[in-house]
Amino acid sequence: MPTAYNASAYPLSAPVIAGSNITVSMMLNQPTRITRYLSALPLRNFISPLFFSNPTGVTGGGVVYDQLTLNDLFSTRDVQTVEPGAEFPILNGETPTPLWAGVEKDGGKFFVTDEARDRNDGGTIQREGRKVLNTIVRKLDGKAVAALNAAMTAFPTQVVAGHSWSSVVTGGASQTNNSGWPAADLAAAQALADQQELGVVLDTLVVNPIQKASLATVYGPSFLAVLEASGIQNFMASNRVAAGTAFLTEYQQAGEQRFEKGLDTETWREQLTQRTWVQSDVRAVRYVTNPMSVVKLTGLA
Repeated sequence: MPTAYNASAYPLSAPVIAGSNITVSMMLNQPTRITRYLSALPLRNFISPLFFSNPTGVTGGGVVYDQLTLNDLFSTRDVQTVEPGAEFPILNGETPTPLWAGVEKDGGKFFVTDEARDRNDGGTIQREGRKVLNTIVRKLDGKAVAALNAAMTAFPTQVVAGHSWSSVVTGGASQTNNSGWPAADLAAAQALADQQELGVVLDTLVVNPIQKASLATVYGPSFLAVLEASGIQNFMASNRVAAGTAFLTEYQQAGEQRFEKGLDTETWREQLTQRTWVQSDVRAVRYVTNPMSVVKLTGLA
């Protein structure tokens, strides 16, 4: 069955805190413990790892990268039949123009009162810390989708007009023709990838929750089996994907998401208000290196 990528270890995780004797005061005095606690929280609907691999870090505040285009598939000249003793033809392709992507910092903070610390009230760190982590993940995913949409704008051939999944009639005299069902849109996307001869296998599908509901309505409880039959191994719904659209990709082949600094936390006490601030941030950059490994479906609503 298609499964969602287990994002709990990507890229924010660290060793999990063991034992029950860690107090709020200890966590505030040792902010790395807060980072470990936040990293141990399940990261639900973290879609960035489905599109982007996570190689080594970043130096110099950014990354210079090349982006594959259809012109890179073959040489500008064709191979030729070479007679014995004859010179081989020169087949040098076009040199791509290097691109650059800069690191961006995202983060937030919350406070813990002295009263909560003295009473060892861990609810504040648990509640507010989860909010900070979820918001950071939401921001990273939003930037990932923005990068994909920018690539789709630059390569409009990767955008395929689909059919309204919510309008499918599954039975009766007015039953929708097979070409109007969701599986037909998935097949059309893979056909595009096959025609480009890059060896791309679209095994990952990310949709808006509305489209997930439509899939479940059209195919019933077996919709995951239908996706698997269409070659989908990873499936996830996210509000970061606009309603009426979906992204098909080969797992982690669209590009890279590098972290100059993973999730980090610092604390300081504000004596005037008798509270301790907890501040977490992450510095990351993401970029699309292979737009042909992504197909965007539109018109699904």
